[in-house]
Amino acid sequence: MSKTFLPLALGTALLAGCASPQHTVSLDKPRLIGNWAMLPLGNGIANVAEYQADGKVRLHPFNCVESTGDEVEVSDYRVAADGKSIHVSSPQRTFDLQVLAYSGNLMVLGMQVDQGQLKFMYKKVDTIAPLCNLYPDAKAEAARRTEYQTQDFVPAPTIPAHAGMERYIGNWVSMKQGQRQVQIMKGADGQPYLSLPDSENWRYLFNDVRWEGDVLHYQGFAYSPKPSLYRHPYHKSNMPMTLAPAADGKLLSTFEISGKRYEYILQRAD
Repeated sequence: MSKTFLPLALGTALLAGCASPQHTVSLDKPRLIGNWAMLPLGNGIANVAEYQADGKVRLHPFNCVESTGDEVEVSDYRVAADGKSIHVSSPQRTFDLQVLAYSGNLMVLGMQVDQGQLKFMYKKVDTIAPLCNLYPDAKAEAARRTEYQTQDFVPAPTIPAHAGMERYIGNWVSMKQGQRQVQIMKGADGQPYLSLPDSENWRYLFNDVRWEGDVLHYQGFAYSPKPSLYRHPYHKSNMPMTLAPAADGKLLSTFEISGKRYEYILQRAD
C-alpha cells in the first residue's frame, strides 16, 4: 500500500472538531471526480487526491509541517458497482478504500489493517492545495522536529530529601513488560536522583521532582539523537509522571499521554 496515499503509521485519528458526513455511504464515479483534500493528520500529512475522469487518480503529497520531497503518485481507480468502495491499483501496489460516508463535498474513507480500521476525512476543493489552515500547531510541530537543545527541557533530576528514601532506591522494571522504567540512584554526594540509561535511539531526562506525601511527582522527557527519528511522536515528548508505594515493596508508576492516564506496577530488578 502507498506510504503517501494513506499514511497508516500515524493516521489513526482525524483532527478533532471536524464532523463526519452522515448522508449516503455510497457514491458513483461522477461524484468522485475532482480534487479531494485530506484533513491534516497529527503528523502534518495533508495529501490531495485528484480523481480524473479517465480512471486515473493522482496523489499530490503535502505536509503542513515540512516539505515531503515526494513526487506525484499516479494510480488507476475504480468505483465499485454498489458505490461502497474504491479500488486503487498501480504496478507497485493494490488496495481498497471503503466509502464510510459521503455528503456532497465531504467523504470519509476507511481501510482495513491488522490493527483494525483506519478512517480518513476528505473535503472536495477547487484547487490542488492542502487544508493546512485546519492544522493550527504547524509551527510548534516544526519546532519539535529539530535537534534537542537545553532550552527544550532543562534537566534537574535530584530528588528532595524524604523519610524512608531507601524504599525507592533501585532499578525499577515493569512487571507487565519486563522493561526498565526508571532508576533511582545515589550520586557521589549521597543525593538521590532519577535516571534511565540511554538506548540506541532515545535519551531520557527528568525535572520538576517533588514529593506529595509519599508519592514522587516529576516530569519525564525523551528525545532522539538521530535526525531520522525527529518526526517520531516520542521525540521531545514531555509527560507528568508519579511513583507511589505499592504492596510487597513494589511501586506504582503512572503517567499521562494526551490526557490519558496509564499505570504500571514496578519491581526492583536483580
